[in-house]
Amino acid sequence: MRPFRGRTFALVGALLAALALALAGCASEGGDAGGGGGGDHPGAPTKTLRISATGTDSLPFMAILQVGINKGWFRDAGLDVSLYSGGGGGDTLRVVTSGDADLAIAGNTSVVLAAAKPASHLTIVAPWFQVNDFYWLASKPGQALPGATLGFSSAGSTTELIVKALQERTPSIKTIAVGAMGDNWAATRANRITAGWAMHPFVTQKEQSDGAAVLVATRDVIGDFPADLVAANTEYAQRNPANLRAFFTVADRLMGYVATQPGAAAADLAPLLKIDPAVMAQSLTQTPELAKAYSLKVDAAALANLSKLMVSAGQLTAPVDWKTALDQRYLPDPARTQL
Repeated sequence: MRPFRGRTFALVGALLAALALALAGCASEGGDAGGGGGGDHPGAPTKTLRISATGTDSLPFMAILQVGINKGWFRDAGLDVSLYSGGGGGDTLRVVTSGDADLAIAGNTSVVLAAAKPASHLTIVAPWFQVNDFYWLASKPGQALPGATLGFSSAGSTTELIVKALQERTPSIKTIAVGAMGDNWAATRANRITAGWAMHPFVTQKEQSDGAAVLVATRDVIGDFPADLVAANTEYAQRNPANLRAFFTVADRLMGYVATQPGAAAADLAPLLKIDPAVMAQSLTQTPELAKAYSLKVDAAALANLSKLMVSAGQLTAPVDWKTALDQRYLPDPARTQL
């Protein structure tokens, strides 16, 4: 992720040097490190919203944020939005914890575990993409799931959560950490693993270009859960609640755009993801329950399922109390759910 540029002070003479150091000390106590959002005065409200998100160059439900920037929808809502791509859940969240970004959209397990630590300065404010669109792709059809070796991304990830849930049902499955979707596909082609994890549009792309075959559609086995969760820097949220409400108003518009105009949305998303527009359009039609996937409406059952899976995988010792863990106040009223 690209670092944010800090302020520099010219040092002219001993007096100005001392003054500059004093100003820098004040800024470090109450400025960006505390989630002030880059305003001119430490802790002051701001219209700047810095978003750290995982997979903006590979996942349409993340890239749609760039569509909102390109169309000026965030600007029209009074927000100055910057979007930065994190390399994974930990990297995506770290900059929000430090106050170098204001909002994170990252893998479900990473957000739950990080937000549970008081020192994280994170508040979970929404689920994001609430259907299970995870598949394991084999290089040829006819492979069997029992005895298969499945690749996942990394320890503690959503994909590890899924393969552990699959192992509970099919104990003969073996697993290995491989990395991103492309790395998993390369390992599958090299016969290092039986199948690797993938989501749309990667699934559609590899089915068409390389004859990939779905070994298991995990939604059919373990049900739905939000792929990602949205976490705000707590101090930023307290100082700038209107910004978060404006963000989710635009996000709701973007979600509705994909769900109701998938052809137009595919044309906007294809160049951002560097894939053929026709493949992008087809991948949206293949996304399970598109209107549910691209919706901010909180799915209580999906959240409960995520909690259950994390307990079963040993990532949590007790179920998540979503009533207290999820702060829905920034969501549009129709998106909120009784938990």
